[in-house]
Amino acid sequence: MFGWLGQLLRVNLTRGTIKTEPLEQGVARTYLGGRGLGTYLHTKEVPASTKPLSAANNLIFATGPLTGTLAPNGGRCALVAKGLPTGAITAASIGGSWGPELKFAGFDAIIFEGKAPEPVCLWITNGAAELRSAGHLWGKTVAETTDLLRSEGNEKARVCCIGPAGENGVSFAVVVSAYSSAAGGAGIGAVMGFKNLKGVAVCGTQGFRVAAPGKFLGAARDIRARIAAKPITCKGLKLNDSVLLAEGVGQDIGSSDGNSAMPHGCFSCSARFSSFVVNDGDVKSPLRDASPAGNEVLRLTGDKQPDRVDGQLQQNGLFTDLGLDFVTMKTILASLSKEQRGDELELARKMAHGGGVSQPSTGWLEGPAMQAAEGGYPPTDHSGCVVDGYMMVPRILHYDGQQGADSASHWRALTAVVDSAVLCPYVLAVIDAGEIAALLSAATGIGYSSDDIVRVGERIAESSVIGE
Repeated sequence: MFGWLGQLLRVNLTRGTIKTEPLEQGVARTYLGGRGLGTYLHTKEVPASTKPLSAANNLIFATGPLTGTLAPNGGRCALVAKGLPTGAITAASIGGSWGPELKFAGFDAIIFEGKAPEPVCLWITNGAAELRSAGHLWGKTVAETTDLLRSEGNEKARVCCIGPAGENGVSFAVVVSAYSSAAGGAGIGAVMGFKNLKGVAVCGTQGFRVAAPGKFLGAARDIRARIAAKPITCKGLKLNDSVLLAEGVGQDIGSSDGNSAMPHGCFSCSARFSSFVVNDGDVKSPLRDASPAGNEVLRLTGDKQPDRVDGQLQQNGLFTDLGLDFVTMKTILASLSKEQRGDELELARKMAHGGGVSQPSTGWLEGPAMQAAEGGYPPTDHSGCVVDGYMMVPRILHYDGQQGADSASHWRALTAVVDSAVLCPYVLAVIDAGEIAALLSAATGIGYSSDDIVRVGERIAESSVIGE
């Protein structure tokens, strides 16, 4: 196989067993990977009546044929499970470098079954996997967990984990990689916490092949050039709602206060925009560089003052470190009175540990995703990820909801393919089915046409809405 590795890892947490299984080529061709493959595997193995917080609700981490390649923004991975509160199958996208590392370690996907009797973490190193006790990590924040796992195993490991919010079943708990890249939507972190799975650490140095390297690199370069020419990456920095887009910002060595702004992108990011920035080029939470001389300062155009944005980013980072989806958390805070909010960080800590104000009955769907749907943007059955791409791309494309059902259906198909390939949602601001087909054809050796891509997307989108 090209693009795929052809191997799945199945972990039964209840029995503590691990085994490898082949990825069928027909399944790979039909469902690609990521959201598509995860949904296929989940639907095939888990009864529709299964509750989200039950041992029978499989949690699947799935890469795609473009994960770990030089495809623009091809550094993502999808997490698939029945989500909160509806019990519908949900797919949440996560960035950083964890997904590529899983492929470099030899696997296309991991299927977690059952529930561990005690907290555990999974370690994977070049095709070998083992479960280790994680009791000493329970209650730790994302940054603490990441640092401890790497110090105990391999400092080069890529870690994907939950914070206290996931452990305590918070309905908008996220799974986080690289300290700040989070998979939001429908409480995926709560599902992981229910299974007593604190984290997954991966080390990989193995490669994999693409079918036509020359054609693949040519297609990737063309798309990167188009992304570089788009206003989304040419106008510097922009703050849209709770999400920061940043491009072309380097260290400001000559600044009088010694501060700098350094956006970081995920693996193979072509635009280097992010919800977070750091000042040293490393991928860490803003919490970790909170000294006066190390604060992140953003030089924004318009009326956004650097200190105001700096404070917002640090707050977002602290919420994520607790394992909370910061967009939903800020939506909750905005709904409370000043007296109810009090110390916002202390309230967030209480909520992450299962206390504080009542959680919203529908989690993410009462936040930005629902607002986007009410605003006339194209419908999508993809759960909101922290980069919030599927809420922002329609605005970038000036989609006003008047294009009709065919346009909305086409959008749903493309988002399903992007989630399954697996690419960052922001590429949809630049590419269409033809460009996706060119990348996938060169990577896999399968001659996908534009029409094929749309049909694949329609098939995946239809299967993704299965629930109770």
